[in-house]
Amino acid sequence: MRNSEYISKLFRPPLEKNDRDQYVCLDKNEPPFSAFDSIDGMFNDLDMKMLRIYPDLYDLYEKLAKFVGVDVNNLLITQGSEQALKYVFEVFIDENDEVVYYNPSFAMYDVFSYHRKAVKKYIEFRDDATTKVEDIIDKVTKNTRLFSLINPHNFTGTMFTFDEVKAIATHTLKTDTIFLLDEAYFHYIDIDTVSLIKEFPNLIITRTFSKALGIPGARVGYAISNPENIELLRKYKPIDEIDYLAGTVGKKVLDNAQKILEKNVNQVKKWQQIFKAAQLKDIKYMDTYANFILLKSSNYEFHKNILLENKFLIKYDFKQKCLENCIRFSIVDDENMQKILYLLK
Repeated sequence: MRNSEYISKLFRPPLEKNDRDQYVCLDKNEPPFSAFDSIDGMFNDLDMKMLRIYPDLYDLYEKLAKFVGVDVNNLLITQGSEQALKYVFEVFIDENDEVVYYNPSFAMYDVFSYHRKAVKKYIEFRDDATTKVEDIIDKVTKNTRLFSLINPHNFTGTMFTFDEVKAIATHTLKTDTIFLLDEAYFHYIDIDTVSLIKEFPNLIITRTFSKALGIPGARVGYAISNPENIELLRKYKPIDEIDYLAGTVGKKVLDNAQKILEKNVNQVKKWQQIFKAAQLKDIKYMDTYANFILLKSSNYEFHKNILLENKFLIKYDFKQKCLENCIRFSIVDDENMQKILYLLK
């Protein structure tokens, strides 16, 4: 079959059987608890019978709009925030357009950039795994079509304040750059940038139900922006944004959001404080604002292997200098967190 030689050169991991079921998997920044640890009764008989019809998502849009604090025309529901990010690239990026984002970053940014034949430019973290607003201003110029900021960051857990995000938005508006603000970990911090969409027409925010809201397996995310940008993004959506089950799960989550968020966020903050105070030998705790623990080890192979040997699958062997000799793992239930702390001690 004839196909695009360009796309043929893009590597994507093949479908293959793995042994993840042999581990406590803590390598994908998943939430401590499922949303349905806090909700009694997942689906009823009527939910199952309704699978015979196509989904009507307007109720979900109304609930989400109230939850976010915007109008329904400021929202586009997507299959995880990943699909929202993809739409932004498809709408706004043409061949040879310059896109700027961090290294490391969400892996799909490279895929979306390749697919659009964009010119990538990375912002590197400093040796202490931090960056400053001036680092962004230095990289984002009038040649930059799109800049993406993950806040808090999915690898380092570092974050920018509201004032810093606004300063970045101001700069991107001056350079006529689309500002894609990826807020997958939004619920773990105390700032809300939604008000900025009224002031900055170039700003598109993406969020997800996959982290603090506890349903990564349902693949529910959304984009927030002004109605004009949302209308453009909607041109790429399928007939139904998400399936009936995902929509039903999403509505149940929003009806119980406060309880779900409290349970997941409190668990994360509790164990971050415990590890920060633990003073582990040969380990430096690195402050993060996402939902994981990030540790830098001066006895790296030992610490990595002792967790793997005890069937804790962690994120390790980072290629970036700022994360050299670091291990990262999601925060989960108390029993497993106590085991990890014991092993590292």
